[in-house]
Amino acid sequence: MKIKTFTERFAICTLVLCAGIVAVMWGCNYRVVKNAQGKTFDHVSQVPNCDAGVLLGTTPQTRIGGRRNYFFKYRIDAAESLYKAGKIKYLLISGDANSLDGINEVECMRDSLLKRGVPESAIVLDGMGLRTLDSVVRAAKIYGIHNFVVISQRFHNERAIYLAKHRAQGIETVTGFNAKSPTSAISMMTYVREYFARVKVFIDIAMHKEPISMERY
Repeated sequence: MKIKTFTERFAICTLVLCAGIVAVMWGCNYRVVKNAQGKTFDHVSQVPNCDAGVLLGTTPQTRIGGRRNYFFKYRIDAAESLYKAGKIKYLLISGDANSLDGINEVECMRDSLLKRGVPESAIVLDGMGLRTLDSVVRAAKIYGIHNFVVISQRFHNERAIYLAKHRAQGIETVTGFNAKSPTSAISMMTYVREYFARVKVFIDIAMHKEPISMERY
């Protein structure tokens, strides 16, 4: 009887814990999405003119399997179309210059944009954008950009906009231009991780987390 009672209590505690985790994740996701309403755009024509586009970094190949990374391709597509439409004056590419697999995200993105006709004079590299928090805070504090559009997939833009509002002082306007979102099976892992990343947003804000580096790259 005691074993049964212990098992029942353990099961109830587990269910309560799981329900609590789901509630926290739902709440964080709701606030991030709500905050970004009306601030992200799917079409170039909808994007208001601004000083710069902050292109959030990723690698050209997936870390699992070394396949073509469509998050990368679609972000490059979006950045190219935004610049060539005259919506931004220049691009700040913010990412990890020395990622886990030794790939320089920002240089890979720059090289791809150069091949598409975006002039080098219109590109600035920030290789210390190690996290989304770093990217938006450094854009304002280190590079003096106070009016910009974030370029990434919708889920990433929503999180960046929330962080910019709550952690980056001096920003006047920040919007998001939504790159196309991949739909492959392997990309689903990224979307699942995003729910945990949104919880971390509130932890970082509560802890007054600062960028890992405040030096100019």
